[in-house]
Amino acid sequence: MISLSHGSKIHCGLSLCHILNTRASHTYYLGLLDLTLNSFHIGLISRRPGEPPLDKGFIPWLGHALEFGRDAAKFMTDMRKKHGDIYTVQAAGKFVTVLLDPHSYEAVLWESRSKLDFGQYARILMDRMFEVPFLHEQTLQNKNLPTLTKAMFFNLRTILLSDPDRASQQWKEEGLFHLSYSTMTAGIKLKTWPSPWIIYTEFYKLDRLLMKAARSILSAGWCVWKHLWKLLSVKRLDCRANRSVWLDSYKQHLVDLGLDENMQTRAMLLQLWSTQSNAGPAVFWLLLFLLKYPSAMAAVQGEMEAIFRSRRQKIGQMHGISQEILDCTPIFDSALNEMLRLTAAPFITREVLQDMCLRLADGREYSLRKGDRLCLFPFISPQMDPEIYEEPEVKYDRFLNSDGTEKTDFYKGGKSLKYYSMPWGAGINVLNLSCYFSHFRCVFLLLSYFDLELKDPNAAIPAFDKERYGFGMLQPEKDVIIRYKLKAQ
Repeated sequence: MISLSHGSKIHCGLSLCHILNTRASHTYYLGLLDLTLNSFHIGLISRRPGEPPLDKGFIPWLGHALEFGRDAAKFMTDMRKKHGDIYTVQAAGKFVTVLLDPHSYEAVLWESRSKLDFGQYARILMDRMFEVPFLHEQTLQNKNLPTLTKAMFFNLRTILLSDPDRASQQWKEEGLFHLSYSTMTAGIKLKTWPSPWIIYTEFYKLDRLLMKAARSILSAGWCVWKHLWKLLSVKRLDCRANRSVWLDSYKQHLVDLGLDENMQTRAMLLQLWSTQSNAGPAVFWLLLFLLKYPSAMAAVQGEMEAIFRSRRQKIGQMHGISQEILDCTPIFDSALNEMLRLTAAPFITREVLQDMCLRLADGREYSLRKGDRLCLFPFISPQMDPEIYEEPEVKYDRFLNSDGTEKTDFYKGGKSLKYYSMPWGAGINVLNLSCYFSHFRCVFLLLSYFDLELKDPNAAIPAFDKERYGFGMLQPEKDVIIRYKLKAQ
């Protein structure tokens, strides 16, 4: 029996991936009939009193899926202009309620998991993208994380200063995105798995396919998955000397969950993607903004030099940069937060597990239907809201007070905002920040040891790859060429 409630679980039995890969014509036509029947029933759904405005689009069942996938930021902004800061849209048979009022985010972020659940959608994505069950990333926050951070710092120094092609006082040219992404990926895997550069090459191929896999519009790329599973095999890991303590603890965590070696290997690939898919692009954008805005670069480098001088006075001559230097860097932190505000674009999603009432900060109440999906998109609001951030251009000291302390006072509608920037999510499912912030040591190392400049200082900042809206850090549509050389000692 098929309910006309737009939150009911109606299975169409036919995805684009299914259409492209089916071998039997009768299967195709049965699926098409199933899709047609379900589209008819979904087409009868209408908005009920107390629910957000409903926009089903003009195409039965598909609704706004194509516009959503093509450029989610533009689509959601257009819908907000049409319907306000809360509305429901149909996309590929699913009904998604979008909330863009940052004052009301807390009501969603801290709602009971019995009503709004993160895990259900995460499980769907993990299965589509990695063919592995959803794994809670508690090991990113365990006691071995400091060891991993120190190893990462050492690996980055080794990669940047031991490669004769890079550690030279002759000017070299390279794509900044390639430099950032490859260094970060190799840095976390150096001495853990063999051939870190090969792993990066294959991983980057896979990363380009994952967005399509997440949307169930691509089943290709199996050879890339298979090659990476071989490279990241737990059997190969067990044969390595000097293995990461953190990685060993993660492997034991998988064993305790009852996963066999095949699934453990797939989980290793998931872990690589979850830690590196955001780190490399974030390093790219931060370096690009510093290179593009000389005042920002001068301020960050001035802060670094002041820290060096202070440490030398306290403990004598110090060679290079150490992990302890990064403990107090308010200017760098502000520049980093500004970069994240402009380039971090994750969806924060919850599955509605039961019919419920959502009360917004201004007192409005809306009914949500069981089976729908609730989505926040902080990239649009608050991060790109001109009322909150009046100067749209890059402002490296935006998150600094006049006395040099961190600025946390931002307002919308005359009211203070608790969530004024949400690059890593918030609430129950916020990512572990210490893990991600440790990656930005790469920027300190590059600025400390290398002279860097844009090959074309007048070139425009590249546009975003719009397919990546909703999946974390954005990536550029094209790379930016830089020149760099090892600084004279």
